[in-house]
Amino acid sequence: MLKYKKVFKENKKIICSLLVSLIITIAFSFWYIVRGEPFEWISITPISQPDLLSRVVLSSLTFITVGAFLYHIARLWQFLKFICKDIFNSWPLYNFVKSVVWIALVFFTGFYLVPIIVNWINFIISFFYNFFSLILFLSPLFGVFVVSFLIIIFFLKKKNY
Repeated sequence: MLKYKKVFKENKKIICSLLVSLIITIAFSFWYIVRGEPFEWISITPISQPDLLSRVVLSSLTFITVGAFLYHIARLWQFLKFICKDIFNSWPLYNFVKSVVWIALVFFTGFYLVPIIVNWINFIISFFYNFFSLILFLSPLFGVFVVSFLIIIFFLKKKNY
């Protein structure tokens, strides 16, 4: 059995729901164009900025992103250990500096990095939405073709399963 057929068989519910979503999205986009509205590049934000609790939870990503970079690549902890333990001969100082660095990284991730990532994701989604809308605006027959093609695929896939 070919690889793509195996993937289709294993994920048929996901693929069918994706096809239905695409059909509805394209149909509504096509309907918007048929109404005679001029094309306008708009900014959409499907992902809202997280609230404070979500930022705290998302800041746990510090340990696998920025923290892992500082530990494995930059070797910051070895540098701090050299300064605190070898030069000042103080383990409590090392533990204190390490906790201050982790708290700063958690705040950096929660209040700077997470909003930037959300803004980038919204920008990418908005760009592709507007690009697809522009294609539909320039060639409505393309939209009719894509909707028809997706409907045919949807019903053929349902018949094969």
